[in-house]
Amino acid sequence: MNRPMMQAFLFVSLCPLLVAQQPQPAASPSTTTAAGQQAANAPQPSAVTDHNQILKNARMICVESSTDFLTVSTMDRALLNQKNWGKLSLNIVESPRQADLQLQIDRLIFTHIHTYVLTDRKTGIVLASGRITALDGIVASGPMAEQIVRILAAARLPAQPAAADRGM
Repeated sequence: MNRPMMQAFLFVSLCPLLVAQQPQPAASPSTTTAAGQQAANAPQPSAVTDHNQILKNARMICVESSTDFLTVSTMDRALLNQKNWGKLSLNIVESPRQADLQLQIDRLIFTHIHTYVLTDRKTGIVLASGRITALDGIVASGPMAEQIVRILAAARLPAQPAAADRGM
């Protein structure tokens, strides 16, 4: 194929995709439900978009797994065994509807790479992500839980004093 035909073909085939990805106009804040209350999905002007503020305000987390190699119960146990977990004031729930944060774990196919993505369930904002290379999910759950708790603790707990500030 010659170059102009190739460009025309790509333009025609990609144009519907580009149009489908255009942002939709937000609903006006004046839309109300039958009861006269504002619609729950209407954007609020004071919506929290700061990552640390989202992590501070969260009260519940839901763990979901897309792999049989690292189960939800294994990840729950690994999170609960972290030393700072009790200080975070987070509850692990099974239902994603109840959760403020969603932790999605997976394993890349034909590899030993386990991945996680921590998102705000209401807005879909990705708050953290990472990967661990380990032979199986049980081995991967410890370091993965350690990384997640470190991220949560950085946002939720007061800063620890430096080692130089401590007395002898």
